[in-house]
Amino acid sequence: MAREILMPKLGLTMAEGTVTKWFVEEGNNVKVGDKLFEVETDKLTNEIIADTEGIVRKIVVQAGETVPVKALIGVVADENEDISGIIGGNSGDKEEKKAANTADISDVEVGGVKSVRENYDYILATPYAKKLSYEKGIDLSEVEATGHSGVILAKDVERYQNDKPKIKATPAAKKMASENNIDLSGIEKHDRIKKADVEGYAARTKKAACSQPTETEKAVGMRKIIAERMRANWVATPMVTFNMEADMTEFIRLREKLKPLYAAEGLKLTYNHMIMKVLGKLLMKYRHLNASLEDDTITYHNYVNLGVAVDVEKGLMVPNVKGLETMTLKEIAEETETLIENARTNKLNPDDLFNGTFTITNIGMFGMDSFTPIINRPEVAILGINRIVDKPVAIDKRVVVRPMMNLSLTTDHSLVDGALSAKFLSEIKEFIENPYLLID
Repeated sequence: MAREILMPKLGLTMAEGTVTKWFVEEGNNVKVGDKLFEVETDKLTNEIIADTEGIVRKIVVQAGETVPVKALIGVVADENEDISGIIGGNSGDKEEKKAANTADISDVEVGGVKSVRENYDYILATPYAKKLSYEKGIDLSEVEATGHSGVILAKDVERYQNDKPKIKATPAAKKMASENNIDLSGIEKHDRIKKADVEGYAARTKKAACSQPTETEKAVGMRKIIAERMRANWVATPMVTFNMEADMTEFIRLREKLKPLYAAEGLKLTYNHMIMKVLGKLLMKYRHLNASLEDDTITYHNYVNLGVAVDVEKGLMVPNVKGLETMTLKEIAEETETLIENARTNKLNPDDLFNGTFTITNIGMFGMDSFTPIINRPEVAILGINRIVDKPVAIDKRVVVRPMMNLSLTTDHSLVDGALSAKFLSEIKEFIENPYLLID
C-alpha cells in the first residue's frame, strides 16, 4: 500500500521544516528503521526514520527546500503500484504522465499544499531541457512551456533557440565576449557589434556590479525562525536591562579549589555552572523572575528549568537543565556539558528545548563588558554574563586591583518591576562575592 512521507511536526512551535539531506534515492528499497532524510527546524536537525517498507517511488521535496508541516515530501509504495492519486496526474494519459514524471514535481495541490517548487519560483523543466538550456546558455524563465502542467520540454528550448534573432559581431568581439563570459544579446546595437562595444559593455557591467551586494542569501530554517522570534520578542516585550558589577575574587578562589576534584571525575567546572547553582537557589525565592507570561496569563513555576544559550553553526540553541533547584553542583556541570555537546552535534531531543523558565547567556569569552540580552519568551528574564577583567577598585578607602565582572539582567517590565530586578541582581552579586553561602 502506498505511504505518503510528510514533513513531520517535531515540536509544539514548528510550522515548517527544511530538508537538508536525503539518505535514499528514487528507486531504492527501504525497510522499517532505515534513514530516509534529514530535516532542520528552527531549533534542531533530526534524521527521519522509515516506519514502513517499500520502494521510494517519488521524492517531491529536494534537499535545501523548505515546506510546511504535513506537506508531502515523498512517496513509498510497491514497484507497480499506481501513485498518481498521491502526486497528481492522469494515469490514463501516458504522455502527460511521462511529462509529469520527468519534471521535478507536479504543480497540482496535494492535501491543500501547492507544488513546493511552484511556491519557490522553481522552473519546471525536463532534465534534457535543462541540459540543453545550459549548453546553449538559454535562460529557462524566458522559454514558453508546452508540456503538461507547465513543464518546459526540450523542443521548447530548441524552438526558442531557433526563434532567437541572430547576433552580428566581428570575430574580435566574439572572442572577447567568449573570454569574458559576456552574452552578446545584452549589447544593444543595430549594426555589427565590434570589440570596442564589448569593452564598453564590460566596463559598464563591472561598474554596476561594484554598487551591488556581492552575495545574497534567503533566511531559511533556523535562521529565519530566530529572526522572526527576535523581532516579535522585541516588539511585544517591554524589556529593561540592569547591569551590576561583581567582585569575582572569592568565586575564582573556590573554583580553583574545586577544579582538580571535578577533573578527577572527568568533569569540567566553569563559572557558568557555579552561577547556575546560585540561580537554582534564588529563582525559587524570586518567583516573578521564574515565571512565564503568555497573553494575560502568568504562570509561576515551582521548579527551575534553566536554559543555556549555545552558539551553533546555524544560529543559537537554548537547551534547558531541568529541575536545577534539586541538583548538586557536580550534577549541574555534568548535565550542562552533555546538553551543550548534544546541541553542537545535533543530538538534542525536542524535550530538551521546551519548558524553560529562565535563561543565561555568556559571551564574556569574546571580551564583552556589557550587553542587552533578549528575553526568550514566554520567559520573563534572562541573565547575561560578561568577561572578567582586572580593575582598580576602592576597598576600605584603599585602591586595589580586583577581578571584576558585569552581570546584565534583562527583565519583562510588564511583570517584573525595576526594584525587584535590582534586588534579584544584588543577591546574585552577594552569592558571587561570598560563594560559601551556597553551603547550607
